[in-house]
Amino acid sequence: MLPNTMRIVLTNDDGFDAPGLAALWHAVSLLPEAEIEVIAPAESYSGKGHVLSKQIACRRRTIEPIGQVLVVEGTPVDCVCAALHLPDLARPDWILAGINRGSNLGVDQYNSGTVAAVRQAAIFGVPAIAVSQHVIPNEPDDWTRAAREAAAVLAAIMQPNQPPPPHVDAGLHALTRRAISDSLDTTPAAPSPPPCWNVNLPKLPTDHPPVGICCVPLSRDPGHIRYDHRREPDGTERLSYTGIYRQRPVTPETDVAAVFAGQIAISRLKA
Repeated sequence: MLPNTMRIVLTNDDGFDAPGLAALWHAVSLLPEAEIEVIAPAESYSGKGHVLSKQIACRRRTIEPIGQVLVVEGTPVDCVCAALHLPDLARPDWILAGINRGSNLGVDQYNSGTVAAVRQAAIFGVPAIAVSQHVIPNEPDDWTRAAREAAAVLAAIMQPNQPPPPHVDAGLHALTRRAISDSLDTTPAAPSPPPCWNVNLPKLPTDHPPVGICCVPLSRDPGHIRYDHRREPDGTERLSYTGIYRQRPVTPETDVAAVFAGQIAISRLKA
């Protein structure tokens, strides 16, 4: 590794071949001096939280457009453990998780494999960022846009004293730096390093830029948790989730309120 290289591990909870992971790779590729290692689960572990396995099996695969990735038969947390314990891998400077297809807002963090990965990184003393993309039913994904927005936010967080890299949205970069600076200036006791961040991108029409970027606390409100009940002929009681994401409570000045209003929400996490 060259002296000025920033070693970055990417992971996710949607699986190694998810388009959101490729979008994150594209975003991070815009950062100068970035050496990228992709270590991701063999299958989706979405919504399964902070699960740690006793046995972790890894194998190399080649996928487009990333190239070689390390595929883990395990969870996002296992991917972080592999990144930090496989003998042939240098310790990363950052661990990034995403881009998750679906927000990880408020209390979602307790279920999220994406957020679990960055929390595990922080536990091990490695700075980390989770990035998630809000989705709306029946509206197509736009991973090109997600990558562009993520690149600006990541550059501002990971390289705060440097100008925006070429091909990174300078406006979003400046707004991110200002939001973080304002937040730290007004917070009496900021969390100790290593920094651990949760970033959520809003879902907006193609020609509408984000309304803004803000650093906000995680909402503590419950999600819209609803179930349909059915009793099967053999006596089994079955509950099927029917909650509607955007019908969850919205407390002002939280991450939920920000994303629902079209803002990029940035929140500090504690390991």
